[in-house]
Order: sequence, then structure tokens, then C-alpha cells
Amino acid sequence: MIRAVTGETSSGPGRFVVLNDQPVEIAEDDLLGASETARGLVDLITDSHVSTPFTIAIDAGWGMGKSSLMRLMRTELEQRGTPTAWFNAWTSGPDALEVLIKTVLLTFDRNIVRRAYHRLMKRRRVVGALRVVISVLAGVTRSVPVVDRIWQALSVDAKARNEIREVVREMAEDWVNDGSTGGRQLVVFVDDLDRCSGEVALTVCEAIKLYLDVPGLVFVIGCDQAVLDAKVRESGGSAAQARDLLEKIVQVNYRTPVPDEELLRHLVDGFAARSGIRHLLGTTEPGLIAQRTSRNPRRIKRLINSFVLEYNLSPQWQRFGASALVRVVLLQHFYPGFYRSLTNPASGDLVQEFLTYHRIRAACRAGQRPEPAEFFTQHEVTPPVPTADREELLNSLHLLEQELPVSFPELVLDSDFVSLLGQLAEEEHFGSLLDHLQHGWRTPLAGTAEPPQGWAGALQPGAGGGPEQQPPPAQQWFPRTGRQVLWIDQDVLIRPDAANEKLLQSIEGIAHLEVVPDLASARQLLQVSKPDLLISDIRRDGDPYARMNALAALRADGTYDGPVIIYTSRVTPSRIKLAEQIGAMAITSDPEVLQDWIQRLPFPPGTSPTAQS
Repeated sequence: MIRAVTGETSSGPGRFVVLNDQPVEIAEDDLLGASETARGLVDLITDSHVSTPFTIAIDAGWGMGKSSLMRLMRTELEQRGTPTAWFNAWTSGPDALEVLIKTVLLTFDRNIVRRAYHRLMKRRRVVGALRVVISVLAGVTRSVPVVDRIWQALSVDAKARNEIREVVREMAEDWVNDGSTGGRQLVVFVDDLDRCSGEVALTVCEAIKLYLDVPGLVFVIGCDQAVLDAKVRESGGSAAQARDLLEKIVQVNYRTPVPDEELLRHLVDGFAARSGIRHLLGTTEPGLIAQRTSRNPRRIKRLINSFVLEYNLSPQWQRFGASALVRVVLLQHFYPGFYRSLTNPASGDLVQEFLTYHRIRAACRAGQRPEPAEFFTQHEVTPPVPTADREELLNSLHLLEQELPVSFPELVLDSDFVSLLGQLAEEEHFGSLLDHLQHGWRTPLAGTAEPPQGWAGALQPGAGGGPEQQPPPAQQWFPRTGRQVLWIDQDVLIRPDAANEKLLQSIEGIAHLEVVPDLASARQLLQVSKPDLLISDIRRDGDPYARMNALAALRADGTYDGPVIIYTSRVTPSRIKLAEQIGAMAITSDPEVLQDWIQRLPFPPGTSPTAQS
């Protein structure tokens, strides 16, 4: 059960609440100013009653408020006394033609349907199936199985379909002229057309053109036209069909504009207030949220909901504070690469490292002596002398940046990121928070140093492992049943964490994996079997280049000359150069990139993807 937690919301004090994803229907709930647009479009519809039939397309991307604008239009029309109908093309599925036509016909007045029924009964040429469907519409029967059988008959009867077109036209003409004033309209909203398959989208558009192009009807279609065109092409349609799909039926196309800066901040403030987190946001966070979500209202809601859910479901966050979680969630969503490195225990305090770099960079660029000098030596760079001029300071800064994560020089130019990280570092319990992010989810193996079960063949560290141990036969190491991967990493074996366990399981899904703790163990294995890929880190036992030197030795003596990927906690310019020097095909700290490289490996001769273990 989700618990209520401290906050302030429109639903009452002391609550954080999840925002729903339902379209806005009334002006009071409209935070994007769409109500004014809705009224303008409704004015256009009602003023153009003599021009029916016609179709308006509301063109916008996913999550940009198409459905809300259409719902607001519908509310405005109904307040003015104009009948409406709502048709969801996506949920109608393959029966879209049937559902759409019935949605329209069953909206007409019952007496009009009855008059049409009596007229049709006098026509000898009316087919039997059509008589039954008119009876259904007239209220003679409403049995769902009967309706299904009727429509099945109509779907293969061209004459019956021609009759349907005539029936709809006659009913629409009667309905238009039946009101106290001329020019009645029925506005039919078609939503989620771009979520349908290309076949269904074509069916809906053809129905509007062939069967429902009658006086009094106005269609309002909501879709992302670019996505709709792609769906048609994916379904085997031609580029011409995709281009002409809506052009044949649409007379007015309205492309919803991207909200401006002021409107977006108002939207973020409104969503934050409704969820109860507004008081947790500083002056920069609303702008950051607006920009980094591509100004998409639905993405903004999802970001806020992810905070509410995490805070409610994880009691430890109440110890660190809601404001800390807000900043962690922003890091996780908008700077996933930095967040992933931050949560790696091998990264240390990446927040303070970045902020120190930010201060040193500012000092060097201003021609001032950077402090602390120890920051340079910690990264194995000679600090600038006290009398260094600006050019010398910039050169020292350049050397320092070669030993820092490659993302730092780019992130330091992002004022929102710098501000976000500064606020996170100022949190009262930041030290404990960092420890929780790096170690709170780790799962040590009951005080043992043995690797998890399932990694058969992995040499274990300690007694019984090492050079003196005789390896088993080669076929037990690498059965030739697909890609073979050898990973040299002691930490994976001794200190496994949830992230690495997940990565190892993912790799085992695409390759046969063996994990060994050190170079000696790797040499043993390589003497009897050759993997298709070798993965290794760089550092070992405090030596920043130990693994690089070891891999270079394997290359030099011919023990292994195959592809190598360096998987490390941080990727720096200097490490990239070293990786190039030993002929590694990639260096990365991203587990998804690592898996992608493994999947690119060709299968050994005589094996196939289906033969993997």
C-alpha cells in the first residue's frame, strides 16, 4: 500500500500524490492555456455550419495535449448545445469501420432513425441484412450477437454498403433540418488515430470519406501525422498513400505549438503544486524539468510521479529528505550517464570531484591560482607553480581534464547541472546519501568470497586459485555453442553488487561467460581455449594502469590477440588513448553499450545463435 507522506497539495496538507494521465476536460484544470484555443476552434466549427461536411486535424506529438484540447473542445460544444460523439480509433481495433459508423448513427435522434426505417421498409430493393441493421438502430433489437452477424454480412456485401451510404445521408439530412433552427451539426472526435496500425488508420479515413461524408457532420481527428505516415508505410502502404491519407479528408490542419518558456514554467509549477512537491523545487529546477523533458507535459507528469512513487515506497528516503530525492531523481532522469557513474562504488565521491573541478576550472580561466593543489596530484598531474601565468594555468587544466571523466568538460558548461549538483552536495545528510546510492542495494554473499552460482568454470580467488591450479579441459571452459566471453575482474567475484549481477545475467543471455579474478587465472584459461572477446577493467590494487599493462603483455607474448573491451568505472581521455594503444575495440562505463558490443560479435564458425548455451 502506498503511504501518505509529508507535503502540500491541492488535495490537502501533508500529502504527496500521483498525477493522473487523463486528458483535461474543463478550463479550471487547464495549465497550458488550451482552453482559449479550444474556444477558437469551436467558434470556427459553429460559424462554418454551412460548410459541412468537413474535417479538422489536431496535429501534435505524443504527450503534447491533443486529447486534452479535443476534450476541452467537446466540453465547449456541449455547453453551446452542439451534440458530439467520441470515437477512439486505437481501442476499436480491427472493427474500426463498424464501431465508427455505429457511433455516428446511434447519435441521431430516435425519431429520425424510425422515419428512416419506415422509408427503407418500403424499398423492395433493400437487402435483408440491411433491414435488420436498421431495426437494431431503431431499437427493435439490441442483441450484440445479432449485431455481430449483421455486420459480418455487410462486410462482404457491396450492395449493402451502398445502402448504408444512402441511409446515413438521408438520416443526416433529416437531422440537420429537424432542429428549430437550420444548420445543426454533429461533431465527431476521432482520437488516437496515430496509435493504430496503418491498416486501421486507412480504414477509419476511408470510412469518413466514403460513408460519413454527409451534411451536418464535422470530424475532429487527433494524431501525430508524422507517426501516422510511418505507420502506413510500415503496414505496406506506399509513400503516396501515407501522404494522401489525411489530405483527402482534412480541410483544416491545426498544429499545436510547443509551449513557450513562461507557459512551461507555469505548467511545471502547477503539476508540482498538485502533487505536493512545489516547495521542494528551487529556482532552477522548474526550468530544468521543462527543458529536459522536451517541453512535453506527459513526460513532466511522469517525472514527478517517479519521485512520489519512490518516496512512498522507500522508507529510507524519509531519512534523507524529500528535497534530496528530488535532486537524485532529476540526476537519474536527465543525466543518466553521470548518475550511473555516481552510484558505482569505485567512483568515489563524484559530486565533490566535479564541484572541485568546476572551481579549479573557473580559477584557471580567470588567471588565478587553483585550490586545492592536491586535486592535481590526486589525479597524477603536476599542479601549476604559484607563479604560473594564465597560459600555464590553462595548460595544467588541460592536463587535468585528461584524467577526469570525459563528460566533465561538457557538463561544466551546463549551469542547471552545476546548480543541481551544488544543491545536492549541500544536503544535510549528503555523505550518508552517497553511501546509500553506492552501497545500499549491494548484496554480499554471506561473508564468502565465492562467486554466485551459475558462472561455471570461473576461477575463484584465494586458496585453490591462482597459477598453481590446473585448469579443466578446454571444452568445460568454453563449449563451442556461440559467442564466448572472458571477463577479468576481481571485484565482480569478491564484491558483487546488484548492478553487476544484472549485467552478468544479461551477458549470459547472449554469450557463454567466464569470469576470472586476475591475469594469472586468465593466462591459464587462454592456454587451453580462446574466447571471442576479452573484457577487463584498468585499475587493480591501486595501480591505475595495471590491467592495461597486463593486456599489453598478453598481446606482446601472443597469448591473446582477439578483440578487447575495457569496461571501467570512468572513461577519461588518457584512458581512451591507452585503450587505443593496446588495440581495444572499445572503452566504456555504460553496461548497455557493453552488451551492444557483445551482440555485434560474429558467431564462431560452426555455431549459430540458436546453439548458444
